[in-house]
Amino acid sequence: MNKAIKKWNVWWETPGSLKKVTGIDRIYLSGLIDSIKTKHIKDVIGVRRSGKTVLIYQIISSLIEKNINPKDILYLNFDDPELLDLEEAIKISLQINPDISYVFLDEIQNIKNWEKIIRTFYDRNIFKQIFVSGSSASLISRDIGKTLTGRHLTTIVTPFSFKEFLKYHKIINPKQISKRERIIHLLEIYLKSGGFPETINADSLTSKSILVELYNDILSRDITSRFNSDSETVKQIGYYLMTNISSPFSYNSIARALNLHYETVKKYIPYFEEVFLLFKINYFSWKVKTQLKKDIKCYSIDTGLRNAISFKFSDDLGQLAENAVLIELKRHGEDVYFWRGKKEVDFVVKKKDNHLTAINVTYTNKIHKREIESLLEFQQKYKTAKLTIITKDLEKYEDGINYIPLWKWLISK
Repeated sequence: MNKAIKKWNVWWETPGSLKKVTGIDRIYLSGLIDSIKTKHIKDVIGVRRSGKTVLIYQIISSLIEKNINPKDILYLNFDDPELLDLEEAIKISLQINPDISYVFLDEIQNIKNWEKIIRTFYDRNIFKQIFVSGSSASLISRDIGKTLTGRHLTTIVTPFSFKEFLKYHKIINPKQISKRERIIHLLEIYLKSGGFPETINADSLTSKSILVELYNDILSRDITSRFNSDSETVKQIGYYLMTNISSPFSYNSIARALNLHYETVKKYIPYFEEVFLLFKINYFSWKVKTQLKKDIKCYSIDTGLRNAISFKFSDDLGQLAENAVLIELKRHGEDVYFWRGKKEVDFVVKKKDNHLTAINVTYTNKIHKREIESLLEFQQKYKTAKLTIITKDLEKYEDGINYIPLWKWLISK
């Protein structure tokens, strides 16, 4: 284990080595660095290979730049089969250097009862800072929620946002008019290929191969193994949901379509949310009972991943644009629903003060009247709601509706 620990902590001997792997600064970096001012445990969670480990490296690099002794910073990756015992790994690390102050524990969900061990470290003030990361939503709910209530701060990491995607392509100030055509060109690439760091700049075949491997890895390791679920059923439901992003459905309708039991579908769908493959949104109503009786909609964590997995006849940029908007709303912690009267509203965003914004997404500049009529129907029911239509490149304000291009909306969030 001694060798494994040293293998993961190359900066102990060569502090500048991290510069080769840190890439562009993620949007979460400054907030996480600022959070070091508080004692709270920092949990960094999100789908596999979304950039959590690189983000941790960026934090470590920042600490070294602030003259923290590199040997006082410990990183352990529990995907490593040589690191199977958290307490033993910490013990050996402290034998190597008793002055370790900053601890980063990656893929922590692989360690049983890790949260109780971490709480002991926290309560005994053994370290100045503890960061944990993983690819399971239960780091917030079941694990941390019960044992570390009030002792932790959570950051959810997604694949690259469009703003980060532009930054990767050297567009630092996307609001410059001279960049407009290139930005729109890059947006269509982003919608089709997504934002997983490993796929950016890869050719289409390589990108698809990476994403299919990632998807299968998540199904196998994070769903089938962890929840002791049937692999074929997991594949069936996942394929159906990825193919039918943005379409309302019920558990019963999926059960009928896939010839599965209702209870099986109801049990399995939350697994996809747990590992951050999918976001589920409910029908909007002030009454929770009404929400639960209505259909739901699902969206993929990444448009490129959805394209690599699903069955589709065309590029369906309209659905991909809608998916990109949902991810961005979730990225900013918005409370999102959909609504359906005579016509459907893609998204209803509810603020903490209960103010509502109704959003339709249409990747075109020729706006169909149903997009307008559905928003106006919603406003008849909810008088103070703001109305927005996200377009391809049309921008105006007319009849109480704000029209804004997708690229501009994505970079303005």
